Amino acid sequence: MMKYRLLVTAICAAAVLATFTIVSTAQNSPGYDANKFVPSPTFAPAYPPLPHAFRDLYGIQILIQAPPGAIPKALMSPLEPVGNGDLFILLMGHTPDVNHGGFFSHEVALNAPVTYKGRQGTTTMIEYIDTDMGLIAGREVYGWPKKMADIYFRENKATNTWTFMVNKQRDQAGIPLIKVEYKVTNAVSNVQWPESGPTLLVRRIPPASRTMKVLNQLICVGCGRLDEAGIPLLGSGPEPKPAAKTRDDNSMSTTGVATVQFFDGPWDPLTMFGPVKVLDAKMNFTTGSMQGGLGVGDLLDQWESEQ
Repeated sequence: MMKYRLLVTAICAAAVLATFTIVSTAQNSPGYDANKFVPSPTFAPAYPPLPHAFRDLYGIQILIQAPPGAIPKALMSPLEPVGNGDLFILLMGHTPDVNHGGFFSHEVALNAPVTYKGRQGTTTMIEYIDTDMGLIAGREVYGWPKKMADIYFRENKATNTWTFMVNKQRDQAGIPLIKVEYKVTNAVSNVQWPESGPTLLVRRIPPASRTMKVLNQLICVGCGRLDEAGIPLLGSGPEPKPAAKTRDDNSMSTTGVATVQFFDGPWDPLTMFGPVKVLDAKMNFTTGSMQGGLGVGDLLDQWESEQ
């Protein structure tokens, strides 16, 4: 029995010594600087430094008519719907590389035109993504209402068709949320799409205690200079001019037809969006790096609210 204990003690000591040697070697390697160590999450970031730049983007956009009242119900205050508030765009996008760092993502978002103090933009009502990099950066920095999902896509070149499936992850048994089929026709479309404008997001920062209030921020993403984007800073004076649109020679596009089906999950009531009708569909593909990248956003307004 004594010999057995001595043997176990020797093995444990050897393991500790080996671990210490490995750690010491790693800490003394050229890439390690103990003076630059800071606590997580800075030491172990979930996403590369902002702003992010994307490469080889493609996206399918589908214009959808929702049941009356669905869009206003889904918007965050103080954003208001445009017109009768029945139209939204289902966007499915993919990028194989972010910041040349090997990060890739698929995203499926429900976007709607909105107004804020008389200015028009676009907001995201809900978005699904399959990478923690995009999820955490989107929610923490900008206030994008992103949720994790398994996103499946496939191109059938024989039929010129793309298929998208969005499913919940294993914690909710992989239940389906969205199914889309897009078929390229390249037919001429006369459908009038809503003006897009910059992205307006309500960034809601929940309190750590019930004695604190919720901090809300209205963030403008993609504005560049606010006075060029048509959305002035509060109290900034005269009404600015709309931003000029630039042409991208690396873009290719197709038109087509699409079918869309929404499903409900325990925390994803998507069937409220219908669709009543699929009005139009198109696909864009841009090679090379995204011009300018995704900015860090601008603060338009800030306020506190109750729980």
